Amino acid sequence: MAPLRTALLCLMATSATVYAEHLKVVFSAGDFSTISGPAGGNTNGHYGGFAIINDNGDAIYDNGYPDDHSPCYNTGDGRTFTIEGDCWSTPRTFKCKADFAGHPETCEVLDGDGNSLGSGEGQTDTTFIGISIGQDSSCVVEFDSDSDGCPIDDGNGPLHVTSG
Repeated sequence: MAPLRTALLCLMATSATVYAEHLKVVFSAGDFSTISGPAGGNTNGHYGGFAIINDNGDAIYDNGYPDDHSPCYNTGDGRTFTIEGDCWSTPRTFKCKADFAGHPETCEVLDGDGNSLGSGEGQTDTTFIGISIGQDSSCVVEFDSDSDGCPIDDGNGPLHVTSG
């Protein structure tokens, strides 16, 4: 009876499953501009962002300018950069193409072999408020990690940009 029990325990140990963590990568950008009256004082601004978020809404990577560059480019085929770290066994490549204003148009996540893990289309919302205008844009890709618990970004981060 012992050999059967041993065989069953070994079978159970080898069939243990590692669950992937479901993640979302968000490329974002926005602008605002106001026109003031005769006294002057026009105001405008721009923001850009890049984050990888788990299903709990926690950021495992959050940096508006990965490797000190905008996450999306409007030239050529867009920007491509690679992130390595504790959440996957091979580097992941992130790609984003922006329109002329810098708003994300398309985005994609690739595995270490260059296979697409998911892609997205950008969306831009424009809001007119009197004599001002605001635009908010984002492109989202959902994909799975190689592990079941990516550490939360505490400022040092479990992930880091390695090229791009």
